[in-house]
Amino acid sequence: MVSLRERPFLFIGLLALIYAAGMSLFLGWWTRPIFLTLHKEGEVWKHQDLFAPFEFRIYKSAETKAEELEALMQRYSLVFRKDTQVALQVWRRADSLLPFLPPSLRAPLQEALRYAYRYGYTTLPLGQHEGTAILQLSPQEERQVAAQALVDSTELWQWVQSQYGLAVQESLRSYLAPLLRPDLELDPQAAGEKFLQASQRLSPYAGTIRKGELIIRKGEIITAAAQQKLQSLRTAYESIHPFQSRLLSFFGLFLLIWLISFITLWYLLLAKKISLHNLRPVALLFSIYIFITVLLAFLTQLQVQWAQGLELPLHHLIPFAIGPIILAIFFDDRVGFIAAMTLGAQVSLIMEEPVEYFFVHGFSSMIAVFRLRVMQRRSHLYYALAMLLGSYLISYTGYHLFRQGHFILVPWEGIPLLIANTALCLVAYPLIYGIERLFRLSSDITFLELLDTHHFLLQELKRKAPGTFQHSLVVAALAEAAAERIGAHPLKAHVMGLFHDIGKMENPQFFIENLSVISQGHVNNPHHSLSPRESASIIRHHVEAGVRLARSARLPQEVIDGIRSHHGTMYIQYFWEKQKRASPQEAAGFEKEFRYSGPLPQTKEEAILMLADSLEASTRALPDLTPELLRQHIRTILQQRIAEGQLNEAPLTFAQLRELEDLFYEQLLSIHHARIRYPEPTAPAYA
Repeated sequence: MVSLRERPFLFIGLLALIYAAGMSLFLGWWTRPIFLTLHKEGEVWKHQDLFAPFEFRIYKSAETKAEELEALMQRYSLVFRKDTQVALQVWRRADSLLPFLPPSLRAPLQEALRYAYRYGYTTLPLGQHEGTAILQLSPQEERQVAAQALVDSTELWQWVQSQYGLAVQESLRSYLAPLLRPDLELDPQAAGEKFLQASQRLSPYAGTIRKGELIIRKGEIITAAAQQKLQSLRTAYESIHPFQSRLLSFFGLFLLIWLISFITLWYLLLAKKISLHNLRPVALLFSIYIFITVLLAFLTQLQVQWAQGLELPLHHLIPFAIGPIILAIFFDDRVGFIAAMTLGAQVSLIMEEPVEYFFVHGFSSMIAVFRLRVMQRRSHLYYALAMLLGSYLISYTGYHLFRQGHFILVPWEGIPLLIANTALCLVAYPLIYGIERLFRLSSDITFLELLDTHHFLLQELKRKAPGTFQHSLVVAALAEAAAERIGAHPLKAHVMGLFHDIGKMENPQFFIENLSVISQGHVNNPHHSLSPRESASIIRHHVEAGVRLARSARLPQEVIDGIRSHHGTMYIQYFWEKQKRASPQEAAGFEKEFRYSGPLPQTKEEAILMLADSLEASTRALPDLTPELLRQHIRTILQQRIAEGQLNEAPLTFAQLRELEDLFYEQLLSIHHARIRYPEPTAPAYA
């Protein structure tokens, strides 16, 4: 069964999956749409113009609901059962009474009865009651009339007084009083039922907002109507399958973050910046991504809570660029560039203005890391921060001029925050030491310290194997120049060249460059007393010894890898040929003993070190060196390494190999140049 480590695509995908799941859970819990935050009436809407993300209905406010219920109570407070027989009975009694009345009272009596029973008469005091009264004529029939149309006792006598004189009033009262009977009876139970039914039919909505419709603009005062729209949007968002909505939101966020992290890790793997057997660089990368994202998420939420009294865009204060800068210092400018792009995209997911944030901080960080291709001095960091500040000012001003169209409308209060942001990025320098110790990684600062040839290992190499020491100095110079030519890491290549042969100090007398020095000019080759297999074992051992010494001295992993791979899996050629001549039939069985154990170079710097080491050593053995011979020799060595497959795993192109050929030719020609033969001085003439 093939393991995940043997399938880089799946392994990187799994790492990205784990990171994306954790980050999505955090962001999904921490961040929420701005309209889900409570806003008070009278506040200024300081966020971007808010448009309806979907169609929703506006809920009526509590005041509106109370007014509608009050109107219903007024409407259904007067519900009467009307007895239509009462009026008929009263008229019959009146008709029988009329012949006995004085002629002056007959017409007033009839008019008073018509007035009383035209809609209905009740003894219940109605006062100035407004609205509608409901008259239930039968279980199937009812009638609505104005409450003012009904007549009570007070209303009837007021009408009589307004129509007739005192004499008629007194006589009419004496005849009307025995005749009048109420035909309306108040029914509170029916009134309650009708009120309940009507209240249930009330719509809770005051209107509908279409998708894309403007709800409120930035800078507007939140009115009661606007607040009701915001409240309705929040309620609608939370009521549409809340679990499913949150789940889909999390899934979308997870896909985006997984894609961001997968792109970053896959690039680092292809660029040989990480390996599946060493995940410390991945830990550093994710730690920086998490730290920057959490810091910005926290500050964003803090700013939302302070929005009532705080006008400053505080998210511009967080030194986002510190993440790409640190990664550029520990890896290279290309990794810093990828980090600025992918981390900028991730952080923009939680920003209110993602486009502005990505343009200002993402793009500016990309420009800053270009200046940190190799950090050989502290001043390089200052130059990078100066470029960062310049890019901040250009991108921030340009973006807001494009959006606002006028200098006056540009939010200039963000400029001081960006200046402070740049100053805060200086903390990257002291952080480097702690990161190196925590993650056991090496930065350019570490390699700068290792350039000092007074390092105890180099001093010991100089004392025990001076020839190897001089060889290492030349290889380091060649490697640095070659790395500079093809865009590799010159500082790293130089340090790798200095330490690549430290293992030779254990048996310095067995290496040709040290023989004449150790024997003080009397060359006595110890290999003459050894078999080819024994000699090859001693020569091959210097790689293992170098790795052991480098680890004990806690040299960077890149230097250790350079020591392990600077011979690849090449033959120890001299003794292999000697073995084949001595016992051609048995040689094939011992072939593995005459090969270095590898591995093959994995990076440009390791490949450059292999070529520089081979060329420096082999060029010294060339007799009568001429430019033509040197050019042919360099070309031959390069072709041999290609043919042997020693460069198969290094990310070098044929164009870069041609550039290296020219570079090595120029450098070696200057090292081995011919000198002018000085004339012998003539003997002084003595008189």
